[in-house]
Amino acid sequence: MHRFLVTGASGQLGAYLLRELQRRGAIATAWCRTSREAPFFGYDLQPVDLARADEVAAAFRAARPDAVIHAGAFSRIDECYRDPTAAHRVNIGGTETLARLCDEARCRLVYVSTDLVFDGRRGGYQEQDVPAPLSVYGTTKAAAEHSVLAIERGVVVRISLLFGPSLSGRVGFFNAQLQSLIARTPMPLFEDEWRTPLSLSTAADGLLAIAETDFRGILHLGGPERMSRWEMGVRLATALGGDASVFRCAKQVDVFAPEPRPRDVSFDCRLFRREFPQVPWPCWEEALKILGLHRLPTAG
Repeated sequence: MHRFLVTGASGQLGAYLLRELQRRGAIATAWCRTSREAPFFGYDLQPVDLARADEVAAAFRAARPDAVIHAGAFSRIDECYRDPTAAHRVNIGGTETLARLCDEARCRLVYVSTDLVFDGRRGGYQEQDVPAPLSVYGTTKAAAEHSVLAIERGVVVRISLLFGPSLSGRVGFFNAQLQSLIARTPMPLFEDEWRTPLSLSTAADGLLAIAETDFRGILHLGGPERMSRWEMGVRLATALGGDASVFRCAKQVDVFAPEPRPRDVSFDCRLFRREFPQVPWPCWEEALKILGLHRLPTAG
């Protein structure tokens, strides 16, 4: 059995990874950004600053992993814009350190990248398409890919927009949509921004499947359907028996952002499906059921 190391373990994706590892009875070390007293899905969370190479090296050698799923990042787009130095130190420097350590230990490294490495001019992006990020966050994630691809056992997995209820206690965009439906409060959603949304559960299954193979290179892991954010909201409301009219159509051009937002960063995931056909790939409504969402939760 592999000994896993998960970075970013207290985040939205990290929580789903730990839950699945616990279900499998796997041995795992969980790193997070800040300390957390209680075990998380049976794993103690160890605070490790990815920007501090010496700290990362010491914690890595203590963990002695066979496979690393590197989901940790300075990931809030607005924070990356305000503090690009910190974003570079964590996203690029931290990944370079992990890549070097994994190479020395002949350890598998699965690097979680993003669809935001693309400019969104056309969508349907394949693995061989050249990144052209529009944000500081996307730029740092794209730059970090190079150090992973340079090592023998590295793989870059670009992940699309993730959805699902938070297991970490952090309220994300999906939870905000649920609260809008429950409280019947209007919420604007872009009708002109397209993604291939991927459930957090499917993402965890896919990343663990990849970690257990020797696949090298780049993989695109998104959901099977290209949807706008507005369509996601409407289909969420319909599936859960909520009032879809609370989601109001909005356009990117009408909302100020300090950095340009890509319009269409949808993925072509045929390579992933060919290499990993055993990983479930549910449509939006089926994914909601797998996530345990059959009807709209009640308030409180």
